[in-house]
Amino acid sequence: MLLGVILPFKSVLSATTPPVPAVPLTLAVSEIKVTGDEFIILRNNTGKDIADLSGYWLDDFNSNQPLGSGVSRSTQQLPATKLANGQTVLLSSSGMAVCGAAVVSKLSVSLTDSAGFLQVVQISQTSLGVMQVPVDYVSWSSGADSIISNLPSTTKDPKAAYYRYANSTGYAWQLADLDTTNPCQLNVAGGATVSTGLTQPISPVPSVVGISGNNSLNIPSDDVGLAAPQISEVLPNPASPQIDADDEFIELYNSNNNSFNLSGFILQVGTTTVHKYSFPDGTHMDPHQFMAFYSSDTGLSLSNTDGQVKLLEPGGNVLGQTDEYTSAKDGYAWVPADGLWQWTTTPTANAANIITTPPLSKSAVKSATTTKSAKSSKAKTKATPIKTSSNSFSSGTPASSLHPAILAGIGSLAVIYALYEYRNDLANQLYKFRRNRDSRRIAG
Repeated sequence: MLLGVILPFKSVLSATTPPVPAVPLTLAVSEIKVTGDEFIILRNNTGKDIADLSGYWLDDFNSNQPLGSGVSRSTQQLPATKLANGQTVLLSSSGMAVCGAAVVSKLSVSLTDSAGFLQVVQISQTSLGVMQVPVDYVSWSSGADSIISNLPSTTKDPKAAYYRYANSTGYAWQLADLDTTNPCQLNVAGGATVSTGLTQPISPVPSVVGISGNNSLNIPSDDVGLAAPQISEVLPNPASPQIDADDEFIELYNSNNNSFNLSGFILQVGTTTVHKYSFPDGTHMDPHQFMAFYSSDTGLSLSNTDGQVKLLEPGGNVLGQTDEYTSAKDGYAWVPADGLWQWTTTPTANAANIITTPPLSKSAVKSATTTKSAKSSKAKTKATPIKTSSNSFSSGTPASSLHPAILAGIGSLAVIYALYEYRNDLANQLYKFRRNRDSRRIAG
């Protein structure tokens, strides 16, 4: 049962001029893909930061009528992390472009292609018990009885997705295809394109340039008040046939709606020994552009071990930096995702990041196998007790056999002690025996 306020919705709009993405004032579903590589994008539009996302759950039903007979339900708790106002959560069934999502996680529920119902539920504990309040929802079907209705056959296309927008009566959904070259762009029927909720700044929000005291005088005037570009990807060790001297790169992302002038800004690499590159005059980044700067142009050499990259303003203040990395394998890129820096095996120079988790190393697999075998051996040892003689020690080690002469001596001492202890009884028995014998002689 839905306990929250029912939001007004309208069926999907078909238009050549795409509407602007917008969502209700809650933790709202802003984009959804129910076929192929499924994903859901949630936006924090509450007007304030959400301190802990784990208080929210997804409820997924395999029918657009969740209270119907035989309908199954699956749930998923959101990650335990902070989500600032305006930031997005990306939940995907497989690796895909992050495109600036602040939180990235695995989509555990499975969305039904033909019809389904998904709601976002906030759970809290009160004096009355645990409260579950739906804050947003969406339904879909091939019929006309859902929020996203009349699913066309094109939704079987692995590129098809839906994004949300506002209209005069509430909120509606627009069908669009993921662009094959720009995963952060949707193509609407008729050739129009739209940038969706994915194209938000990468978390954490970067520094604002032009507010660092006297050093701000060195910043180009058209940059003052803009968000600093973010370091979005680093490739320290390109795979063959690429070479370090030409193909290492540092990528920046301009999250602003305006062009950013990089003239005089500095890239710094290294931890103990550092090297710097100053951008020449006239270096600009377009709005929402990913731009890779290669070693062949900067002359910077990225270390394969214990490396780090920083972006400095012309006055030398640090505007952003990567986490330090320890060992860069061939072809692995160092990228920010899910609130931290990590390796991906899919470098994407001049494009949004794609997170492909590296496989376990052979040593890690061997270690895990050895540990498993040790545990199995230990379990078998515990399950099959060792058989020992009655003279065994408590540790299970059998006692050594005694020499027969020692055993004979111990037996003799035991007999002597018994004769001494029962000497009076033996004397009485001997007296009775002699008297009975004498009586039998007289009688005979």
